[in-house]
Amino acid sequence: MSLFGGSTPGPPKDPAGPGGLFEGFRDPSKTSAPATGGLFASTTGTSAPASGGLFGKPLGSLGSTTTTSAAPSGGLFGGLGSSTTTSSAAPTGGLFGGSLGASTAKPAGSSMFGGGLGGGSTQPAGGSLFGNPTGSTAPAASSIFGQTGTSTATPFGGLGAGATGAQNSASQAPQTNPLAASTATAGGLAQSQQNGQQNHAYFDSLLEKSRKRMHGDTEGNELPHLQLGLGDLRQRIKRLGPGQQDRNVDGRAHYLLAASGVDPGAAVRDLAQFSTAAKTEQRSAFQQPADTDVESYLANLQTQTTLSMISDGLARSIRDFDTFLEENVSMEWDAQRKRIYEHFGIKSRQGGAIMDKGSFSASASESKAGGFGRSRRSKAQSLAASRAKDASTFGRSSMQKSAIGAAVPVGTAGQQVFADVTQKQEQNGVAVAVPTDRFQREKQNKYAQKVQNLNVARMQKRPYAICEEFASVVEQAGEQHSPDLVKAYKALAEVVAEVPDLESLSDPLAARERKFAKSYLDETNTPASLEVKKRTIRGGTKCLEKLAFEEVESTIAKNPREANLGGIPNVISKVRAYVRLLALKKRLCGDNSDLQSVDGGDYIWAVTYYLLRTGHIQEIGRYVNDNINAFRAFDRNFAAYISEYTQSDERRLGRINQDKINNEYNQRSRNAPKDSLDPYKMACYKIIGRCDLRARSIEGINHTVEDFVWLQLVLAREVNRVDEIASEVYGLSDLQKTMAEIGSRFFVKGGAEVGCSFGAFVFFQVACGMFEEAVSYLYSFTYTDAVHLATAMDFYGLLRVSDPMSAADDLLTRTTRGNPQINFGRMIGYYTRDFRAANVAAAVDYLVLICLNKDLGGEAGNNQIRLCHEALRELVLESREFALLLGDILNGGAEIKGLIAQRTGLIGISEEDDFMKDITMRAASTADDNGRITDAVLLFMLAREYDNVVVILLRALSEYLTVPIGQENYQLQPSKQGGKDLSIDELSLSSADNPVTLALQLRKVLGQDRAKYNKIKPINADAVNTMLSIAQAKELFDHGNLTEVLDKITEVDILPLNAKGNASLIRQYATKFSSLIQPIAATVPNLLMWSIYAINQMRDQFNNSQYTGNDDVRTGIVADMRVKSMDLTTYTSQLRYRFPADLHEALARAQSE
Repeated sequence: MSLFGGSTPGPPKDPAGPGGLFEGFRDPSKTSAPATGGLFASTTGTSAPASGGLFGKPLGSLGSTTTTSAAPSGGLFGGLGSSTTTSSAAPTGGLFGGSLGASTAKPAGSSMFGGGLGGGSTQPAGGSLFGNPTGSTAPAASSIFGQTGTSTATPFGGLGAGATGAQNSASQAPQTNPLAASTATAGGLAQSQQNGQQNHAYFDSLLEKSRKRMHGDTEGNELPHLQLGLGDLRQRIKRLGPGQQDRNVDGRAHYLLAASGVDPGAAVRDLAQFSTAAKTEQRSAFQQPADTDVESYLANLQTQTTLSMISDGLARSIRDFDTFLEENVSMEWDAQRKRIYEHFGIKSRQGGAIMDKGSFSASASESKAGGFGRSRRSKAQSLAASRAKDASTFGRSSMQKSAIGAAVPVGTAGQQVFADVTQKQEQNGVAVAVPTDRFQREKQNKYAQKVQNLNVARMQKRPYAICEEFASVVEQAGEQHSPDLVKAYKALAEVVAEVPDLESLSDPLAARERKFAKSYLDETNTPASLEVKKRTIRGGTKCLEKLAFEEVESTIAKNPREANLGGIPNVISKVRAYVRLLALKKRLCGDNSDLQSVDGGDYIWAVTYYLLRTGHIQEIGRYVNDNINAFRAFDRNFAAYISEYTQSDERRLGRINQDKINNEYNQRSRNAPKDSLDPYKMACYKIIGRCDLRARSIEGINHTVEDFVWLQLVLAREVNRVDEIASEVYGLSDLQKTMAEIGSRFFVKGGAEVGCSFGAFVFFQVACGMFEEAVSYLYSFTYTDAVHLATAMDFYGLLRVSDPMSAADDLLTRTTRGNPQINFGRMIGYYTRDFRAANVAAAVDYLVLICLNKDLGGEAGNNQIRLCHEALRELVLESREFALLLGDILNGGAEIKGLIAQRTGLIGISEEDDFMKDITMRAASTADDNGRITDAVLLFMLAREYDNVVVILLRALSEYLTVPIGQENYQLQPSKQGGKDLSIDELSLSSADNPVTLALQLRKVLGQDRAKYNKIKPINADAVNTMLSIAQAKELFDHGNLTEVLDKITEVDILPLNAKGNASLIRQYATKFSSLIQPIAATVPNLLMWSIYAINQMRDQFNNSQYTGNDDVRTGIVADMRVKSMDLTTYTSQLRYRFPADLHEALARAQSE
């Protein structure tokens, strides 16, 4: 179907093809097939049956009298303007149903306006929106606007209802003008306006009646007042009706439910019934019974008070519990979900939860609806939560995330927290070594001991050979990569010129802490940074040369007979023996036929090469001089080259000899016949003259990977590129690019492909000055060794660290100049997760190392200090080893410094710094909230907050003194147990388990120093003395000394035991109760119980005594006891609702007796 139907001339391809939008506009002679209707049906005057277009009949038949034998199907406007006298089939309705102005004798189909507008018709017209306006009396068929003929059946009429100009008979002549009914239409419009006015009048009358009813102006009182207008009624009706269905509902849900056997319609009806039937039950308010007397009123009042207290207590408990959860429980669902996914292996390789919407890891951006694995939070909140996944449990960090991560149980594998390391491990299939076995834990313990010794040496200002110490731990571990990692430490020691067994930092050979930091971190080409690069090349070269000489000696020792060392075992003799041994084993060069030798049998060029390889430059000069004739016979210029080479500190030739040796090397390599050159001679020329730097390898010689790396280092020179020839420029940066390419090709998965361990590549990286890359590479295999290798580098200042405030979640990042940097602070903090729960002292020593970088310039150094302080603060709050970390106070008043206080010089603070007070106050508040009284007292003492100490002590004494009679006494939980051989003054305050004992010791300690005592509020100091007096009364009561109990309680002067019935004095004591502080007021019920018990016992004792010396005294004592009991009863009656019910019962029982 085309847009314009069949308007294109030509034979139709399909006889019954579908009509276009303007079907029938083509040539009438070209078509004879029935066509479906276009927009204007058929306009060609064809006799073929045409289906209805947009306007039903063809446009060309508007007002025509053509007789058709087929029924036109309805277009959009039906038979617009058509006049048909006969029809064999009923036409289907157009937009306006019947013909506009038409006259038909058969029933018309449904039209938008029913019958033809203004047309006389007796056919059944469709139901019109405007009723039946054109005078038709036939029943209406379906139409949007009803029937447009005359109608007398609708009450409101339609458009032009009651018009007299409408046709009433179907036998009238057909009209040829399509607008012949215009007069009838005008009349219908006039009648419609008249009916509209009548309708307005009708509604106005309704509105007026409603207003009269509202104001009570009705004729009778039988009708209710109508207080709502029409708009209000309309809104009420809309609310009562069924709600409109949401058209935005996705229909696929219905198909899904139907396929699962669920009927959505029935479910919706049931839910609607449930929602309308369910009603909220309102609890009826508590109805107070009628109070007929004072006792009933008081009883009801007490009941109401008790209920309100219970409800308040419940509400307070709920609030406290919610607060506790918010402060102390870290429920990070995203982190937990990620751990679950990783456990079951449903994590993407990119490290993110990039799965489809049907998976369990659908993100919050995909669906806001909650569900398993889905978050209701926004994308920003989810991202912030994932970055905070390692938040500390007990101390919320002031930074964006925890500085030390969440602790893991001892012996379990800690999850990798650096995104780049995790991604690298997943891509390469690398499994990191974790401390899950005994050997790994032993290695960690040995490392921790070395780190502790390092910090002790730093505090004592002594040198510490950190590379040698850490290398000894690696060597003792005996792992596969241990030999190569030991070589890495040796290379680092050569770079920094570390000398062991030095006693003082004043020694010129001592390698000081952070010695190379300023020069190494300088990213510009200053002389200092250039010197560090030269030192790096020399150190790596020297390390490889020493290792090569060790190999020479080891090989000779294993094969003494074949080596035939003999003579003086000097360097030259050993190298000659080694070359002799290699020649016997055919390991020099094939069958040795190409090697040049002297009469003594020495292969002089091989000996010279291995002297170069082992770094014995001066010995080369002596060896050449001893064999000068042989060398001149083979090459007359080599002696001059080697003489200048050995005399240069930088191992460089002058320009003249440099050009000569380059020319000779190029001529021989190009022109000499194949297999006519000694490969060792060409190797010596290449090394001494740095010839042909484009090909930095040696052919024809058996060499290892270490030999190749050594050759790169020997050929590298750090010079001023401005003054150097471009072909001779090969510096440290070029060497590092070569090593990076080698690593990406052969050591991605650990180097097993080339027969090496991953430790070998770490060694090569350290030897070439790629310190940050070495740490990052090693961390993906064994993070324990990586942390300590980074520590050794950072100790000497050869590690570039990132800013902890702006660093990403990666271990290795880049500076703005592209230089690598390590997230050292967080790497150290996360490493302590493995052992800080069992060895908090070692964790302190590691976290102190973060402040190695406090000397960085600008804000970077301060950020490192802040990170270290935050890590220590989190450690204190998490471990709760307050006495060990922050310090302790003995009963005699002496203070013992904690581990952090002992290391204040290493973390950039003083003992009186705000940091120590802040961390101590936070720890004290945490201990107080958790009910650890001894720790809270100790920490507030260390923070010099003595008034807070007294407040906590009063609370502990109150709990001790409010224990009901007959129950076990309240005990503290000491954080330290006292030793058997220690005196009382040598015991810690935190070792006390009795609040009274702790209070006595604190009163003694604070009373000795007037400055400390003056910081305590007088009311609190007096309260402590009062509480101690009450404690003495409790002790007397427990021992049965009833008389002394009453005397001690009387001395406290809280109860009216000496009132002797004086109501005014008793009232004063009752008034005094409200002025008591809470800890003392809480003890008053127990004081009353002790007093009542003592009075009853003494009264019974004197009443039952048979032998008394003076009855008057006995009677007086009994009467005095009765008076005391009466006074206490009067006292409690004035404070009726302040005390528990059992106290009133005891008083009533004592009064009745």
